[in-house]
Amino acid sequence: MEPDSPPPRVRVAALVTRGDSLLLVRHEKCQEDNYWLVPGGGLHFGESMEEAALRELREEVCLTEVTIGGLAFAHDTIAPDGTRHLVNLYFAVKSWSGEPCIGEDPVVAEVRFVPFAEIPGLRMYPAINEALADYFGNGAPDAAYHGRLWLDK
Repeated sequence: MEPDSPPPRVRVAALVTRGDSLLLVRHEKCQEDNYWLVPGGGLHFGESMEEAALRELREEVCLTEVTIGGLAFAHDTIAPDGTRHLVNLYFAVKSWSGEPCIGEDPVVAEVRFVPFAEIPGLRMYPAINEALADYFGNGAPDAAYHGRLWLDK
């Protein structure tokens, strides 16, 4: 890392399931820029990863009664030009209650449970379609590190 480079950003996300579907949020930053991702967001200084996951679920999808489980998988997203570096951590959710809805995040345009079978065809950032298919297709295996994942828009 160059001396004047910013530190990597840590993003914590939570895998909320219902039956054979995963809760996803659709971000809409402009009409042409729509993509899906797992609910989550940046880790704040002094906040545990579990606390961050719970806060993000509350803020993005209105879930407040949640029990976070173990680490499901992790990966980096590093821009080829070196301008951005995110460390992404995905946690399983043991239990939850309530009905998800669009929360406080202004770029969230839709919140819904997406069947696992549809996930490979979604436009996702980061491009974790394969990691999700592997995780859910293999019965939630032990945590895995999926290396660098970056998808140019």
